[in-house]
Amino acid sequence: MSSVDDLLAVQHEDTTADQIRHRLANLPERVTLETALGERRTNESDRDVLRLERLELDRRQKRAEADVEAVASRIQELDDRLYGSGISSPREAREIQEEVERLKPRQEDLEERVLEVFEEIDPVDGRLGELDARAEAGDATIAAARAALALIEAGLGDDLAQAEERRHVAASEVPADVLGRYEGLRGMFGASTVVQFDGSDCRGCPSAMPAVEVDRVKHLEEGSLTDCTECGRLVVR
Repeated sequence: MSSVDDLLAVQHEDTTADQIRHRLANLPERVTLETALGERRTNESDRDVLRLERLELDRRQKRAEADVEAVASRIQELDDRLYGSGISSPREAREIQEEVERLKPRQEDLEERVLEVFEEIDPVDGRLGELDARAEAGDATIAAARAALALIEAGLGDDLAQAEERRHVAASEVPADVLGRYEGLRGMFGASTVVQFDGSDCRGCPSAMPAVEVDRVKHLEEGSLTDCTECGRLVVR
């Protein structure tokens, strides 16, 4: 194989490696994973908000139940005095009865408040259950997406390593000055840094070669390498 063939092999492997790197950077499996992670973060944020709401409802429930218990205990205490043997006068009995009558509506109001809190808790618990189930499903999706991404990244990583090794072998056969010219131009021309001369034109040129330049390249030895004076690429005769 000539040094020009080796240079073309270097360019081919560079192009192959670039394509692999592009695939690695734009894998649909990575998009799937990032989407799943984003949905998981959103779901967790929603759960955090609902957990705080649930904690506040729990505090309200406990306060309301404690108030009910306090009023019920007071009523029970008054009933025990009213129907026990400690009453000293009808007036005292009447006062106790009046206090009981005042406390009963209060007890009913507090019990109603407890029921209202329960009614608020039910939908929150239901929504939390839905988000918990979604989180579990999301974790499964994330695990599957990570596994799929790791598998394809490993395969492409192997392909990239092989392309780089083939490039290294080919590059070792190219004269240093020629390889340096190629590498200096590759940033501008990429996969078309080294192009073939088709008999009347440089295949990389956006415009036609001048006739004088065509004649010059035609008289070069076949398989030799020259510069295109129009576009600056390396041209293989």
